[in-house]
Amino acid sequence: MAMRFHSFFCFTINRSVRILFSVLLLAFCWLNPVSAEAESPAQIVNLRHWTNPTYTRVVLDLSRTADYKYNVLPGDASKGLSPRIYLDIPDSTRDLAVSPVVEIEDGLLRRVRFGTPEPGRTRMVIDLVTSADFKVFHLEDPYRIVIDIGGNQKPVLSARSPEIRNSPPGRGSDALAEVLGRNAAPAAKKRPSPANNERSGLRRIVVDPGHGGKDPGAVGPNGVLEKDITLAMAKLLKKQLEKDIGCEVILTRDRDVFLPLEARTAIANKVGADLFISLHANASHHRSAHGTETYYLNLSKNDQAAAVAARENGTTLKEVGDLEAILFDLMANAKINESGRLAAEIQKSMVSRLSRKYSNIRDLGVRQGPFYVLLGATMPSVLVEAAFISNHREEARLVTQDFQQNTALAISQAVRNYGVALELLAQR
Repeated sequence: MAMRFHSFFCFTINRSVRILFSVLLLAFCWLNPVSAEAESPAQIVNLRHWTNPTYTRVVLDLSRTADYKYNVLPGDASKGLSPRIYLDIPDSTRDLAVSPVVEIEDGLLRRVRFGTPEPGRTRMVIDLVTSADFKVFHLEDPYRIVIDIGGNQKPVLSARSPEIRNSPPGRGSDALAEVLGRNAAPAAKKRPSPANNERSGLRRIVVDPGHGGKDPGAVGPNGVLEKDITLAMAKLLKKQLEKDIGCEVILTRDRDVFLPLEARTAIANKVGADLFISLHANASHHRSAHGTETYYLNLSKNDQAAAVAARENGTTLKEVGDLEAILFDLMANAKINESGRLAAEIQKSMVSRLSRKYSNIRDLGVRQGPFYVLLGATMPSVLVEAAFISNHREEARLVTQDFQQNTALAISQAVRNYGVALELLAQR
């Protein structure tokens, strides 16, 4: 009897353990699903490029995160081979909507080709006209690989819109990407330069209204959208710069459309801009946070700067840290010192002007951060956080044309001071 009871007791315990183990296994699988995406190869879903004779940016859109490696092969005239950059992506495939050969012929690049050197590995080859400097980096959410290629020719001023061409969109590409070529940067009207500015070193400025389209940016406590504020401010700043500087001003967007972050500096590089100014409204979980600050590209110096970069990049703090690891390679040609000087002029001018008009204007200073929107810019570039849209008082100010106009006046005056100090503009 005792033995039967012991056997029954052991069977019951073992059955309970088995049931508990099964429940835990099911819970683990539910909390950690093995998705089809993780098991399947990464897919190249689109190829985009921005091009002129001195600069080309090629962007590969992928369905998920992927490893990659790249190298350059020298040309061999005796074999009729031009210099080539190649990029290998293991465990990947190419969507059939992406053409295997994309002709570019912009004076710097001949074409982009795709091949499969071995099953499961995709190779992209960029045929160059001549040897050129290049840099490669990737951006997150959605995952894309960016290749910047620079030549030696000087950009030529032209009133044409920057050319943004896509291969036929693959699955997962943004629908608005198809119209970016028409809407990304409308052609600026030619304006006669003032007599004292005939030899201006600031011939063209690109102003970038942050966010747009499906990306609203930060949302204020009363529902005000950052994308609407930045667009309104950018239009006023364009008019003010044209009046004060007499230069050509191009907006990266002049309506409510989505524009990927990598497209914004690509536009500035393509048109040979002398300055790039990206406009934003700040946000914080703390409703009491307020003030104005100006950023330029560099390694972030504190957690607050990293947090702002993460929000504007649409990434996590960890991904911001990963980006900093490759910034050393990316900043070789960036005009860091000039960007810092421009940021200082803008910050000083904004605080000075706005303090005369409004109370409680807080000077948060000039900061450095790893912002996607500034990556790859070949001219002095800054990101302006005009005020906190998350703060009730500053949200109410941001929606008024008076605040927007005074912000535009302050930035325009700062650009003039910057130009005069560097002898890019004549004093008046």
